[in-house]
Amino acid sequence: MELHRLASLLLVLLVMPDHSQEYDYDCEIRTGNFEGDMILTERQQETIISGRNPVVTEVDKWANNQVPYVIEADTLTHDNAKLIREAMTKIEVVSTIRFVPKKQERDYLFISGESSGCWSTLGRNRGLNRMNISPSECMFEGAIIHQLLHVLGLGHVTNQQDRDYYLDVNWENVRPEHVRCFQIHEGRVLPNHGIPFDEESIMHFGPKHFSHNGLDTIIPKNKNHTLGQRNEMSLKDIRKLNIMYPCGYC
Repeated sequence: MELHRLASLLLVLLVMPDHSQEYDYDCEIRTGNFEGDMILTERQQETIISGRNPVVTEVDKWANNQVPYVIEADTLTHDNAKLIREAMTKIEVVSTIRFVPKKQERDYLFISGESSGCWSTLGRNRGLNRMNISPSECMFEGAIIHQLLHVLGLGHVTNQQDRDYYLDVNWENVRPEHVRCFQIHEGRVLPNHGIPFDEESIMHFGPKHFSHNGLDTIIPKNKNHTLGQRNEMSLKDIRKLNIMYPCGYC
């Protein structure tokens, strides 16, 4: 009986879909936002250009580690909302972050499901913060987690200061108008919080991000890694998040 149950479990695992293979990273690119999927405030844009200060400071983090949110019913179904809350739970169980339905809070996250694109604002902005998950393109748990981590203040690891030690950019495959998306940010602009470069991070670009010919734009020097997975947070992602948001409600 136990062997039969084990065989059944193995069969289920074998036929489970690999969402990282089905996910179309182009939905993080086509809207033309900063590095594809981030909407920056004017101050954040100036900070990126000057390179003098962190783009997400202490005052840009969510107060008491709580993110009040609203899920738009007009563009997202009950099943969509359920998956979004499940993605939130994946972050909550490994951190002190709590996503709470909005009541009277002034600063909050509004989650929509417009027909095209997967994007979000970066960190906590005053008043309305936005995140969009297109139901037809990026309604995957890992893709939602990627955007929620942007909302919490995490940038793309692909642009981290030490990235050239760990990956190569195939510049000949990058669309000319998107070359700037591979700009390396100084450590003070995009802090790594003392965490070594993370090839397994959910916060990387996909391997063909910004490609004009369908070929890889980023290649890890360690061939055992595939950059840009959209399945789950890595251990270093979790560690970085907990450094950014130490216990704030206990």
